Amino acid sequence: MLTIAVDGYSSSGKGAVCTRLARRLGIIHFETGAIYRLLGVYVKENNIDPNDKDAVVSALKDIKVSLEHDNGKQITILNGENITDKLHTSEISDICSILSPYPECRDFVTNIQRSMAKEYSLIMEGRDITSHVLPDADFKFFLDAELDVRAKRRYDEFVANGEDVTFEQVKEDLRERDKRDTERELCPLILREGTIHIDNSYMTLEDEVELMYKIIKGEVK
Repeated sequence: MLTIAVDGYSSSGKGAVCTRLARRLGIIHFETGAIYRLLGVYVKENNIDPNDKDAVVSALKDIKVSLEHDNGKQITILNGENITDKLHTSEISDICSILSPYPECRDFVTNIQRSMAKEYSLIMEGRDITSHVLPDADFKFFLDAELDVRAKRRYDEFVANGEDVTFEQVKEDLRERDKRDTERELCPLILREGTIHIDNSYMTLEDEVELMYKIIKGEVK
């Protein structure tokens, strides 16, 4: 069994890197953010106010999550429906930032994460994987990039999805998200000792995957 934990700021490229690295290593890529986004989709489609914690927590019992993997890419299924294409919108991102600090939501997701880690060799990415979910992973990475670089990545993603947003709006949203992620009381995003920090602001995706692969294989210290 091989367990790789990856944390990082929003739009630091975790998903793309982990998908390719998982494919190269022949293991599963577990995208933690997709599970939180799944909760966001359920809340939105069932007209639940994300700020109503009691209503959100009550809904958790009605949510069934299953995951499939296709050549390293995660397919997220909510109550039997493939909702992968619904996950990456600005509205769902905003809802997730409200839901994710709720302890009950975090416990819901953590139980899924740890169950998968016991069953499969995998790469798991999120914001508290190295520090909380899998602190004893075989390899731990923290991915980072400059705010403007991350904002451009997120802006391009939204535009490709047909969303009407401005670069400055996306940048400010990311700045606020960073603040929430690092300052929240429960499982904040932090770089712990023993975790390998990679700033990928000016790295190609291929170079980043190659570096992580060589570290895992013991070719780079």
